[in-house]
Amino acid sequence: MTPAAVEKSIQAGFRYHLAEVGSQLVGVVGVKDNSHLYHLFVAESHQRQGVATGLWQLAMQACFDEGNSGEFTVNSSKYAQEAYKTLGFVAQSGPQDKNGVIFIPMKLTINRAP
Repeated sequence: MTPAAVEKSIQAGFRYHLAEVGSQLVGVVGVKDNSHLYHLFVAESHQRQGVATGLWQLAMQACFDEGNSGEFTVNSSKYAQEAYKTLGFVAQSGPQDKNGVIFIPMKLTINRAP
């Protein structure tokens, strides 16, 4: 999550939202392709205070505003799996290994019927 890497992601079409307390950055969420939760980080000092939920709700609404029908994915680390479950994501399989990076594919489906 270097500034250069985030800038490259933004140029590639990722959308980011930030959470700040005063002038301190306490959280960030990044979405790829209007449907894939790519980054969700909250400073340890602000965890378990609703920051991640608020960031995710903001990012999700932006996706809906851009035409997302209600399906989202995330590749969770084992450490973050419970947090994503709390947000409504469901594991789609067991852990996967891609180039030495272990992740759990998860999906969230929201019924947006009118």
